Amino acid sequence: MTFLKTLLAAALAVALPAQAAGEASLAHQDLPGITPVPITEGAGLKTPEDLEAFFDGIMSAHLQAQHCAGATVSVVKDGKLFFAKGYGFADVEKQEPVIADRTLFRPGSVSKLFTWTAIMQLVEQGKLSLDADVNQYSDVKLPATYAQPVTLRNLMTHTEGFEDGGIGWLFANKADNLLPLVDTLKKHMPHRVRPPTTDFADGTNSSYSNWGTALAGHIIATVSGESFDDYVAKHIFQPLGMDSSTFGEPLPPPLASRMSTGYQYKNGAFKTQGFEFIHAIGPAGSLSSTSTDMAKFMIAHLNDGEFAGQRILKAETAQLMHARALSPNPYVDGAALGFYEVYMNGRRLISHAGDTVAFHSDLFLLPGEKVGLYVSYNTAPTLLFSARTDLMKAFMQRYYPAKLPAVKPPADFDQRAAKYAGSYRTIRHAYTTNEAAFGLLGDEKVALTADHTLALAGGTASQWVEVAPNTFRERDSDRMIAFAEKDGRITHLMDQVLVFIPSYKVAFLESMPLHAGLIGLGLLCFIGAIVTAVRTRRADAPRAARGARWLAAAAGLVNLVFLVLLVLTFSGEIDELIYAWPPVFKAALAFPLIAIPLTLAMLWLAVRAWREGWWTGWARARYTVVALLFAAFLWSLNFMNLVGYKFS
Repeated sequence: MTFLKTLLAAALAVALPAQAAGEASLAHQDLPGITPVPITEGAGLKTPEDLEAFFDGIMSAHLQAQHCAGATVSVVKDGKLFFAKGYGFADVEKQEPVIADRTLFRPGSVSKLFTWTAIMQLVEQGKLSLDADVNQYSDVKLPATYAQPVTLRNLMTHTEGFEDGGIGWLFANKADNLLPLVDTLKKHMPHRVRPPTTDFADGTNSSYSNWGTALAGHIIATVSGESFDDYVAKHIFQPLGMDSSTFGEPLPPPLASRMSTGYQYKNGAFKTQGFEFIHAIGPAGSLSSTSTDMAKFMIAHLNDGEFAGQRILKAETAQLMHARALSPNPYVDGAALGFYEVYMNGRRLISHAGDTVAFHSDLFLLPGEKVGLYVSYNTAPTLLFSARTDLMKAFMQRYYPAKLPAVKPPADFDQRAAKYAGSYRTIRHAYTTNEAAFGLLGDEKVALTADHTLALAGGTASQWVEVAPNTFRERDSDRMIAFAEKDGRITHLMDQVLVFIPSYKVAFLESMPLHAGLIGLGLLCFIGAIVTAVRTRRADAPRAARGARWLAAAAGLVNLVFLVLLVLTFSGEIDELIYAWPPVFKAALAFPLIAIPLTLAMLWLAVRAWREGWWTGWARARYTVVALLFAAFLWSLNFMNLVGYKFS
């Protein structure tokens, strides 16, 4: 028997390669006196009735306070469904209630876990390798932008170096607008803007990619000889008895009537969102499922690949998939293969969240407790992310509590605090398309406080205490962040939101205040140029001088029209913008192109004004400054990729 076990282990060592960057360097470490100490006495789930009382209370508060039409939840424990229940309405108008084992919700990116599970099945069978160039498995060929190839390990840890984007192709509002998966992949291939990661103890290169997951789905279809939908149905849904689940769009008729409506809460009322088609990149998010079906999937992963006598993964494969595979810092959350880690109350969870416009979901597994929780909401109110986060915090605090040690700043922290201060921007954004403009939004500011802590003022202000080199814990919670340092300079902030989305420190020329200032000054100059041209239209000056002022007025008007059209573009509904760039935006992009020759002419005329002595010295200086600000405005637009038609 020992010989057979040795032989089996050797075979699996070939099929299932170990961590790519040295397992010891990827290990998570606790910080004594800093990390929460789990309270074990009295911890754990009690009875389904007790858990129902907990969820009844918290869901009632969420549906009311955060304006959610409905939600569904399931909890598993020790290989069995422990609790499942629906809350609120699947259809508000018909007052149709959510039923846990009947009503389908859209888990969004939680769908990716099925794609990654399918990948691991094929790795297990020796048909795929985690560390081979993905180009050998697909007719969608990534260009050789960098010497290092993109691997499946890169795709599963989102470290392949792709830029992000999605307007006009990530979602569709009509089935007629869907393209086959392979066509979408080829038509909307993102640029490789960073080399793929080879050192998985470095978390500075991870950028969450829907396109990368969709590519993995295409690889599954290519290697298996089955469509992606058919493969998942046959090799995951069927063995697990997930009869109320599908990646198909439109939904099969037997399931369509059971689908929850999606809502947005606006102006005091629930607005129907309509079915969101994601099938063009289906492997990244097109699943529809009930919470009881999702419970079966959770049980299979908690049981290392087995459910009710059916196995979707060998135990060794599941353990490899669940192990820490990306480690930005020893003390902060990392990622497994497809899952990401969440350390909460001193316990390790592996998880994945998912969002469509209307549906917002989370799946959490506590492997050490053999417990899993899945929750999905069918509404997009303003603070929905807070709802599911608060729910999990309350669940852990009640059933798996911990003692949180107090922390205080080191006495010498102020001596090195300045290096952390500045603005940080998420690495996940577009770099080469018109969507790059969104990258400037939502920068995180880091500053030193009077209490000798760091303050992070992005979405919600918070204070962080240094607990190890370049490592900080939130003062009143167990959340951890880390900074990356190179050559004595801080370059990145990691795990403020998600391990797959670090932030880089923003240089002055990239900063939002600079570009906002240039736009603001430009706006004043545009109006001023128009007013000056009108006010001095009868002034005695050379013909070329009068023409210079009218040229500035024309350039100012062109830029003003652009800004107005841009405001109109982004003042619309997000569900209108996400499906396609509106015509008003496409019209707006023509105006910077018109402004370029006008601005160049202004700069030449400014030189002539000084050479030929037009106007007073003050007037010449003012015209020169205006021309330079017009040029700076165009430089800023170009930085944001708003000069030219650069759609994905």
